[in-house]
Amino acid sequence: MPTSKLRLRNASRRWWLGALLAVVVAGAGAVLTLPEFATGPLSGKTVRLGNERLVAFEPFPEMNGPLCELTPASANEEMLYALAVQQGGSGSASAGSARSQQAPPRPSEAEREAVRRRPPLTNITDPLFGFAGITVDLARNEVIFAEENLSTVVVYDRLENTPPSAAMSEPKRMIGGENTFLEYACGVYVDPANGDIYAINNDTMNYMPVFGRDQKGNVAPKRKIATPHTTAGIAADEAAQEIFLTIQDDHAVVVFDKYGVEDAPVKRVIQGKKTGLADPHGIAINTKTNEIIVTNWGTTNDRPAFEPGKGGGGFGRGARRTDYPVGRNRAYPASGKILPPSITFYPKNAQGDVAPLRVIQGPKTMLDWPTSVAVHPERGEIFVANDTGHSITVYPADAHGDVAPIRVIAGPRTMVRNPTGVFVDVKNNELWSANFGSHSATVFPIDANGNVTPKRIIRSGPPDAGSPMLGNPHTVAFDTKRDELLVAN
Repeated sequence: MPTSKLRLRNASRRWWLGALLAVVVAGAGAVLTLPEFATGPLSGKTVRLGNERLVAFEPFPEMNGPLCELTPASANEEMLYALAVQQGGSGSASAGSARSQQAPPRPSEAEREAVRRRPPLTNITDPLFGFAGITVDLARNEVIFAEENLSTVVVYDRLENTPPSAAMSEPKRMIGGENTFLEYACGVYVDPANGDIYAINNDTMNYMPVFGRDQKGNVAPKRKIATPHTTAGIAADEAAQEIFLTIQDDHAVVVFDKYGVEDAPVKRVIQGKKTGLADPHGIAINTKTNEIIVTNWGTTNDRPAFEPGKGGGGFGRGARRTDYPVGRNRAYPASGKILPPSITFYPKNAQGDVAPLRVIQGPKTMLDWPTSVAVHPERGEIFVANDTGHSITVYPADAHGDVAPIRVIAGPRTMVRNPTGVFVDVKNNELWSANFGSHSATVFPIDANGNVTPKRIIRSGPPDAGSPMLGNPHTVAFDTKRDELLVAN
């Protein structure tokens, strides 16, 4: 029987699998048969598969002789039964030598339930808070964390200081659970006027829930705003009452009205080849110079320029929102590239494909997965948390090019380990670092430099507690030679 090779534009692995299962080859043409796909002959047409497009197929050459039965070596009875049902529709095989085989019996409901209840042999998890995003409520003397391990928002007194002999510090309150719309919480902002907490979720829940000052536990947010997929950083312009978000996968910055609700429209989008945005993470507003400051990890690709009303093509809801940035599904094939990490600056009201005012980038900068950024407008200094560099680097606010930092906080005394959040307390002239790799938040004088001991430490676990560093794990492999698990996050 003739077979065909399919070629899809911008297709993910699940679309490949779906297309291969859905194609019945008849002569020179193929027909898509799954109900959620558009149906019709492929010859001379572009066929849509959800958000993807099948643009061509290539027949394999005719094969002579018997074909091997397509039974995977690792197949169990359940898999064989499913394959037989798929081929024949009645529990018996219907093609080739499969016709002569008897389908294996289906497992009983009791056997299925026993499998469902079987406990895992091992469980690798981190039960301690993994501090990611951080902000300080200066009006109410509290420090607030977006926490990734348990998908919560955690609040402590600003002056909390975990004693060396204590296992951890208890938070004043927590927000978390299925009702909260918190999942993989990576960033947080607090309204200085009323104490509302804005939280963002990076790679799962596409909402920004907003919680009232006194809310705690598994509570529904007072409101929420739909956001593009992979929000990474959050900042606010209180003068304009606007919220700024970096969008990691789309290499974009989006601006919302601060009091938006549900499907509130995006007010502005910064996206395009000229912008220099490349896997943006941290974002801050310099109120003295009216500039947006963005930190970029450096991975990027090319896609059509954003046009109001013609965006979309992203993940989930983003595929339908024309006010969202141009999404991953519209990226040009083979356009991916890895650039050096950078800090890019834009006018506060920038929009579209606009070039940055200036760029900090190069080997002297010591930027290493710059995940969060904060600014001290009066001192004219920028503070960057470098996740894999285990450091806080400081630059002049007007720096550009390949410049070395004026100060670096790093070393074992600092407890700065995989810092993913940084906050500048301009009222008390303190610098905060949220350290995902050491279950801690550390506080330094604003002019700290080198391998210095923090002024205060908030720990969510013992000082020697190891961190598995599991952050949204996707793929797992087992190395039989070294007897090790490899986890891609």
